[in-house]
Amino acid sequence: MNAFFKAGLTALLLLCLPGSAFGEEIKAIHIVTPSWEDETNRDGTGLFFEMVRKIYEPVGIKMEYKIVPWKRAERMLTLNQADAMLYVALQNVVLSPRNPMTMDDLAAVFRKDKIREWKGLETLNGKSAVWLRGYDYDKNPRMKGITLQKWHEIDAHKQAWGMLEKGRVDVYMDALVDIEAYISKNKVNMAPYRIETLWKEKVYMAFAKSEKSKRLI
Repeated sequence: MNAFFKAGLTALLLLCLPGSAFGEEIKAIHIVTPSWEDETNRDGTGLFFEMVRKIYEPVGIKMEYKIVPWKRAERMLTLNQADAMLYVALQNVVLSPRNPMTMDDLAAVFRKDKIREWKGLETLNGKSAVWLRGYDYDKNPRMKGITLQKWHEIDAHKQAWGMLEKGRVDVYMDALVDIEAYISKNKVNMAPYRIETLWKEKVYMAFAKSEKSKRLI
């Protein structure tokens, strides 16, 4: 075997060994996140938790998690009280891997009697909106030039739909997959509503500023 092939084979074998040097050095990754149904459930199940386990458990790093409100998770990350936070848009990322966890289609839901004609993002000018805490659509570069009359941050999909139904806001902005999941699960009558896709958003796993985070990334 040539030297290049030997070196590659040796590296591969080291990566496959349980208790490799990387695994011994870092025993756990501490995750903080709000609870999102089917993604970060309080019992530790969910798509995003499974993604983290698939990445780190093969090299001996256990995932430990804490369910906290969004703002508290951000604060804990800033103070290095946690290693990483899940599902964060790029503009809010402290440190991140090169690749996102996922890419979301973001969408707007509105009552047809509130907005009779959709002309793209500019339709949001002068409108009131609601979204889940931490999504920070008001700071998103894609919203440059759009002036909302007012906006609200809430903690649950049900609350957002309630505000929309009662006419307290004009638009509810969220990931399309979450909008569709809520509609399906709660058998929402969509006759009074319309959904329009806004843009695609890369969503990342955000890490604290630390040497440990750099190794984990």
